[in-house]
Amino acid sequence: MAKCRIGHFAEAQILEAIEIDYIDESEVLSPADDVYHVDKTKFRVPFVCGAKDLGEALRRIAEGASMIRTKGEPSTGDIVQAVRHMRMMNSQIRHVVSLQDDELYEEAKRLQVPYELVKQVHDSGRLPVVNFAAGGVATPADAALMMQLGAEGVFVGSGIFKSGDPKKRAAAIVQAVTNYKDAKLLAELSSSIGEVMVGINEQEIAILMAERGK
Repeated sequence: MAKCRIGHFAEAQILEAIEIDYIDESEVLSPADDVYHVDKTKFRVPFVCGAKDLGEALRRIAEGASMIRTKGEPSTGDIVQAVRHMRMMNSQIRHVVSLQDDELYEEAKRLQVPYELVKQVHDSGRLPVVNFAAGGVATPADAALMMQLGAEGVFVGSGIFKSGDPKKRAAAIVQAVTNYKDAKLLAELSSSIGEVMVGINEQEIAILMAERGK
């Protein structure tokens, strides 16, 4: 997987040409376009995009995204934004499911997304693509938390390399994703993974990357 800047379709073309498996149109990089995202339907390679609410998620899916992830702040060890975005998404999905069929048109207009995508969410009770947790996931407990909140997988970024034993920590997080309801195993996984990374609170960050690319 490799990142391209939001809206930078030329970067995406280059990444596809060198046969990258997956492209992350990422708010972590400075956006190339502050209005338009890449038209992902024109590419063969799949894209993942960040979203902090249902409207953002469905707009990225309408553009061709094959996977959605939360927009938690990277390399911070602060999971609060990932939790906030997952809870927001879940709450808004429950709201859409509760609507009558004739109310879906107005909801689609409010979210600024195609009616067909809102109807899919209403009928299935989930996004049309998988939704992963990302940003601030630094421990097995963090991974288990996000899975129990409804994430279908977890991205673990470079922040774990600031910890004492990155290899052991990464392996423990993988096991935690698979066994996220087994508290006893989670305790064992958390007990011998080396010194934790030094966290950064979201209030200490001058520019929140999650606000990019709405």
